[in-house]
Amino acid sequence: MDDERAPIPIGVTGRLKALPLTNAVGNHAVLVRQEEASRALLTGEKGSGERERLVVVPLDDDVELRIDGDALAIWLTQGSIGPPQAAVPAWASAIGFILLIALVGFAVLGSLTFFGWLFGGLGWQ
Repeated sequence: MDDERAPIPIGVTGRLKALPLTNAVGNHAVLVRQEEASRALLTGEKGSGERERLVVVPLDDDVELRIDGDALAIWLTQGSIGPPQAAVPAWASAIGFILLIALVGFAVLGSLTFFGWLFGGLGWQ
C-alpha cells in the first residue's frame, strides 16, 4: 500500500526518487526508483534491544553497497550540505587577496616594530 506523499529527489541529477511506503500492517519502508524502475528498498526489522536493524535490499545490479565509513565522508565532501553554491565573483576574490596581503604586511611591520623596541630596550642592538 503506497502512501500518496511526494517523492524526495536523491543524488546529483535528482532522477532517483525516494518514495515512502507503508504496508497494510503498518510497516514502513523507502523505495528508491529511477523513472519506472525500482532500484533499492530500505526498511527496518527488529534488532537487539531497542535498536532496529536497517535493511537495504538492492533491486538491480547497479546498486552499490558501501560498508565502510568512507561513504558518509564522500557524500559530505561532495557538497551535500545546503544548496549548491554559486562561484565566487573575481572581484570578491581580488578584494580578499588584497586584504590578505595587507594583513600579512601589517603583521610583519608590527613584529619588526615590537622586536626593535624589545631589543633596543635590552641593549642588544
